[in-house]
Amino acid sequence: MKKKLILAFLLSSILLQLPLGSGGAVCAETAAAGKVSFLYFNDGHEINPVVDKLGTRGGVARIKTLVDSVKGDKIVAFGGDLGGGTLFGGVFKGLPMVEAFNRIPIDLANFGQHDFDAGTANTLELIKAAKFTWVSSNLIGKDGKPFGNVPHYQIYEKQGIRIGVIGLTSAMDTTTQDENVKQSDVIESAKAAVEKLKKEQKPDLIVALTQEPVQDDKLLMQAVPDIRVVFTEEEAEEKSFVYDFDGTGKRYIFSPQGNMGSIIRLNIGKAADGQVTLTNEILKSDETVKEDDQLAALAKEYQSKLEQELSKTIAVSESDLIYGDNHESRFKETAIGDLIADAYRDYYQTDIAVANGGGIRSSAAKGNFTLKDAKSILPFGNKIVVTEVTGDMVAAALETSVSAVDKLAGGFLQVSSGTSYTYNPTKPAGQRIEQVTINGKPLNKQQKYKLALSNFMYTGGDKYTMFGQAKTVVGANEALTDVELLVAYAKKIGTIRVKAEGRIIVKGFADIPSDHWAVKEIYELNRLGIFGGVDDARYAPNQMVTRGEVIDYLAKALTLDQKTVLSQSGLNGLNPKEPLTREEMALMMKWTYETRTGNKLGSTEASPFADDALIADDAKAAVTGLAKQGLLNGRPGNLFVPKDKATRAEISHVIWTLLNL
Repeated sequence: MKKKLILAFLLSSILLQLPLGSGGAVCAETAAAGKVSFLYFNDGHEINPVVDKLGTRGGVARIKTLVDSVKGDKIVAFGGDLGGGTLFGGVFKGLPMVEAFNRIPIDLANFGQHDFDAGTANTLELIKAAKFTWVSSNLIGKDGKPFGNVPHYQIYEKQGIRIGVIGLTSAMDTTTQDENVKQSDVIESAKAAVEKLKKEQKPDLIVALTQEPVQDDKLLMQAVPDIRVVFTEEEAEEKSFVYDFDGTGKRYIFSPQGNMGSIIRLNIGKAADGQVTLTNEILKSDETVKEDDQLAALAKEYQSKLEQELSKTIAVSESDLIYGDNHESRFKETAIGDLIADAYRDYYQTDIAVANGGGIRSSAAKGNFTLKDAKSILPFGNKIVVTEVTGDMVAAALETSVSAVDKLAGGFLQVSSGTSYTYNPTKPAGQRIEQVTINGKPLNKQQKYKLALSNFMYTGGDKYTMFGQAKTVVGANEALTDVELLVAYAKKIGTIRVKAEGRIIVKGFADIPSDHWAVKEIYELNRLGIFGGVDDARYAPNQMVTRGEVIDYLAKALTLDQKTVLSQSGLNGLNPKEPLTREEMALMMKWTYETRTGNKLGSTEASPFADDALIADDAKAAVTGLAKQGLLNGRPGNLFVPKDKATRAEISHVIWTLLNL
């Protein structure tokens, strides 16, 4: 269980996107005097470059080119997740990536939780196939030793600098687990590994490769001061991040771009006084990087194998099966979720079947439905087991399902035909389910039901811990995988005709829970018909809002026509389709305040915000006057950020505040 530590200081993030650098394979011998390059990349689900709305990035052939371009002594490290999680990973289970990494070559790798998606036996095959070293400081095998008998740490000595590396993995509850692997506490394991490393190797620099969120990395660095550098998992597909942990340039957290979109290059030197020095840059693996010919051929070969296997048509779909750009399957009913849950129930003939929304990873277009579509939708290959459960267990599972919908948690449950439930996100977690029916009857908490679900959830994944006393009817050894059941069902029905039919009812907005800072204002404005959601279950509180939309909301709130609001609110002459900035929001608020109260609002003094100098001259009086009246708040760090886009939640808050003057 992660420790809850409170950081007493603000940690700044700096996005670096620097020109292309250089790379290469590690040498065990000491080279000429100079620096050592530590090259790190992560998130290797796809052997080919990823092409999407963000552009082109990644691919093993480009990573090879970048590594080869760095001359001199270097250590090449991969941070984890080379199997599972995508269609390619689901079909080939990581082995092609190991083959490619052997050819780059890399020196060491940490485990990501997706490296266990195909089970521990497959992970052991990945270890066996690797010519590089896997390292883990907190994953323990059944025998009490590090999983797969990999080392607790690795030590490198180059240019007279001793560099120790540890590996840490979290979120193992989101992958396939069995008794052969156990996740130990990250921070306690790090402390033990660091002490062992210091005692046995006396390193000049300690580096941690982690698979956990950056906020947890910050807690790790606070708890283990001997760790100077953390290379962690991706925070975003489009950006790389460099965090100067304490603002001194001596301790860093590095998060490269997702899908191998970049390599972090850390240059490690040693000053005359023995102090280790660090500098860094980002090497982007985009379309400007020439692909290595041999690895490009390897990637093409595997892509061809993938296409041959997956191109067969198994059914025809009368409509698009949409996963959703906003992860809809993680907070409301979707047609694709209905289809999957129905496939499980149909095969096993159970009372209920559920599918976790986080396991649905892709959409499928109208028309021919192929094996490729099925495997893209369900790439993890989870076993679907059958268990006999009580109604109490079902109720507890549904509460868990909706406990973190505002965070788009993957455990949200899509349900099969015959089952329905209603949840209210404005209630506290654990009290959100309001109504459940099974086969047209209210859920009976004492009755026994047959339930089909993934073995991942049945064994406690995604916090589904309520099935400990349930009776196993079809266990994992006999069960088929989720994609096998989906394929079988699609073949059986021939024509896929599905649409959301009211199995899941959301009373409110899934992303506005009871503890949201603007919950009262949002729901009151929605009740009055002034400000609605972006769809039937989502408010999108952090989404920007256009000037035209704000004019419409204000006109409704003040019962004025839009022309009057536009001409008098300070927004006249501005493009109504452009986002409203926070300083424009202040001008709008000032006009509304004066209109409703008849009092003039303004001040010649500086605003109370630390970035007062950035506020436009024509907005300063509004910002200062509103702040003095307690009507306008800043953002964290006592900043007003005047040029930032105002959010839907912020606009809801200010309109409600002004309506209640």
